[in-house]
Amino acid sequence: MDIYLYGCGGHAKVILDILQRQGRKVTALVDDNPPAGITQIHGIPVHSARETLAAIRCDRCQWIVAIGNNSIRQQIALKLEGQGHSFTTAIHPSAQIALGVDIAPGTVVMANAAINTDTKIGKHAIVNTGVTIDHDCQIGGFCHIAPGCSLCGQVKLGAGVFLGVGTSVIPSVEIGTQTTCGAGSVVIQSLPSDCLAYGCPARIIKTNYSH
Repeated sequence: MDIYLYGCGGHAKVILDILQRQGRKVTALVDDNPPAGITQIHGIPVHSARETLAAIRCDRCQWIVAIGNNSIRQQIALKLEGQGHSFTTAIHPSAQIALGVDIAPGTVVMANAAINTDTKIGKHAIVNTGVTIDHDCQIGGFCHIAPGCSLCGQVKLGAGVFLGVGTSVIPSVEIGTQTTCGAGSVVIQSLPSDCLAYGCPARIIKTNYSH
């Protein structure tokens, strides 16, 4: 089964490295607008997304949408799903994945992450470098948990949540869909959907916020 990465920026390079460390071969990186003059990244060809999608068969390939922005990643993933494509995961060999953890297709887990028992992670999420997620957490699809974040047990993140680098979340807190927590925040109470919060402790700065 051929593996394609949709995207050719820095995030895509990290995912490419993970897959290669897993011993898996990436066929190509594709992009809507490949950078001028760049035909390969670390020996893997860079192609036009339109030309690639016109040439391949859905039943012979799997994808990872290798884009850090949650909303753009969601748009592309839903487009591919609508065309009948399927997805795979990328989990760095140094990541610690406990018993009972469920990781949905399209999700990536970076180096030195730790995910504890019975945590569920939705599709197309990003668990970035050095993240710790404790037991019984529920992480919605299309979330991005940035490097160095720490989530205590039974935390719930709605779909599309972004946690900035180094954010900490105490046990049993719920963060609503599409909410952003700024870098270094300490979240000690639940937050509604579609807001921007940051600080220690995190406070809501904007409502009806989109990232």
